[in-house]
Amino acid sequence: STDCILPLNVVLENPLSLHQMEVEILDVNDNAPSFPKNQIRLEISENMAPGTRFPLDSAYDPDMGTNSLQAYQLLPSEYFILDIQTRSRKGKIPVLVLQRALDRETIPAHELMLFAEDGGVPMRSGTVQVTITVQDMNDNHPVFSQSVYSVTMLETAAVGTLIIRLNATDLDEGSNGEITYSLSGQNSARFHELFGVDSKTGEIRLKSRLDYEENMFFEINVQAVDNGHYAMPQHCDVLVDVIDVNDNAPELSLTSMSS
Repeated sequence: STDCILPLNVVLENPLSLHQMEVEILDVNDNAPSFPKNQIRLEISENMAPGTRFPLDSAYDPDMGTNSLQAYQLLPSEYFILDIQTRSRKGKIPVLVLQRALDRETIPAHELMLFAEDGGVPMRSGTVQVTITVQDMNDNHPVFSQSVYSVTMLETAAVGTLIIRLNATDLDEGSNGEITYSLSGQNSARFHELFGVDSKTGEIRLKSRLDYEENMFFEINVQAVDNGHYAMPQHCDVLVDVIDVNDNAPELSLTSMSS
């Protein structure tokens, strides 16, 4: 019941008599709805399907009748709408409903404002900020700035010489965006003897001496893969032209001829 009745026993003199009375206390809208906290924090994966529901904390209003909590309102959002779930004992519960797929790389966080309103005159309301952090999924792969890189090297280059520093980027965060570089299986064993790639920096360095007379050109295939689940390797080619150095003396061949 929304009625507040205070029973009283009243004693009157001359003549002495006992009377029972009931005093009804009328509610005044002197309280605004309030939430347990001034901020609600949610973490939602970016692969969550539209239609997924997220129950929120309910507001409380100690007033009674129409002066009590009557409705919730959510400021318009492109990604979320509000649904009200009614329970017999807990009253109205605000439920956030995802209506559009999230993308952390586009919008990593969403700030929403939820209002709780009573039915008094004038109406009173309470607010809470809903902060949603979008959790990353490994939905991006590494991308090289070029698919093919071209460099030249003298055949006399010293072992350890830097050939090129590759730089791939991945829009994901954490381990999903950490990139590991390596020579792919498309390279022969000889390539692994001649060239080495730093798995973290993408630097390719010379591991053994070159010889123009043996190989004038190399095509190195490098792969980059992130450290997330279901990672997909991406590849690029590094074309190395070896420049000849005058490191061989002419060979003189004499032939004896009789007259």
